[in-house]
Amino acid sequence: MRPRRAYAFGLLVVAAVIAVSVGQARRTPLTVRVMTRNLYLGANLDAIVQAKSLPEALTAVAAGWQQVQANDFPTRARAIAREIAAAKPDFVGFQEAVLYRTQSPPDLTATRATTVALDYVRELRKALAARHLKYRFAGIGSWTDAELPAGNPATMDIRLTVRDALLVRNARTLRIRRVREAQYATTTSLFGGFVIAKRGYVSADATMNGRAFRVVTTHLESFDDASQVAQGQELAEAIGRGTVPTILLGDLNSRADGTGTPTHANLLAAGFQDAWTEVHPGDAGLTCCHGDDLREPGPAFYSRIDYVLLKNGFRAVAMGIVGKAPQERISGLWPSDHAGIWARLRLP
Repeated sequence: MRPRRAYAFGLLVVAAVIAVSVGQARRTPLTVRVMTRNLYLGANLDAIVQAKSLPEALTAVAAGWQQVQANDFPTRARAIAREIAAAKPDFVGFQEAVLYRTQSPPDLTATRATTVALDYVRELRKALAARHLKYRFAGIGSWTDAELPAGNPATMDIRLTVRDALLVRNARTLRIRRVREAQYATTTSLFGGFVIAKRGYVSADATMNGRAFRVVTTHLESFDDASQVAQGQELAEAIGRGTVPTILLGDLNSRADGTGTPTHANLLAAGFQDAWTEVHPGDAGLTCCHGDDLREPGPAFYSRIDYVLLKNGFRAVAMGIVGKAPQERISGLWPSDHAGIWARLRLP
């Protein structure tokens, strides 16, 4: 064969091999592992929100802060890291990844508290590093930012920042192209407007092995049903458009059995599929909740409000629940008041 013809023939062979390889890559299903985890901010806020007077509210703040410390997130973070080590998710959607700051002596919130007393994100980073787990936070959305004096008379000011976060595994095959942290227009007024409860979502456009998809985490309102339903509608409108394969992780505060708000049903009507019912039809899959004191045995779970929802091609092939069995406690503490969900998903 003449040199030029041999060269041309070689180029054709290389092109054919590349074409076959690309075709095979396109036909190979993409598997993504995910987890959703409400971390529990450490105390039940109902006593604060429902207080009938300012002195009652300030007493409730002090009691809540004591409960936060007793529920010991630095210890619980180690249990969350243990769950991640076992499930090996590519993405984890966290809700209530809160930040507490304090000021003492108090100035009754005249200036913002800045001394970090407890940072859930920092504690998670430490717990993951201790296990040599290679993850990073792709996005952290900060929503409600409220500060109140604690005690009557007050001994300190306590500032709570409620956040959602999206954790991503460090892998050469996984790339994050765009992250968005978006607050819902719908908010909830508490204490006669002194505190405005805000919520939002964190989304990441990603590629794995060249396949594009989107992962979203959110936590919808718990104090007002009308706000929660409106936020769910905002969410469906924001992430439900187009044809991008989408994974929605989060605590929707809407019961899967339909006994509460219609938010879960509304998202299904918008084209999302409930991964749990695909894998475990007939299994209630309850995820909520242990008692406020995480050292108590806890009542039987009574609802499913934590979800992995899918749209535009993803399907669930395996799912499980973590943080629900007694042997998963750490130092006598449940990892959270919620159970978590892990899922293995396939994009054909």
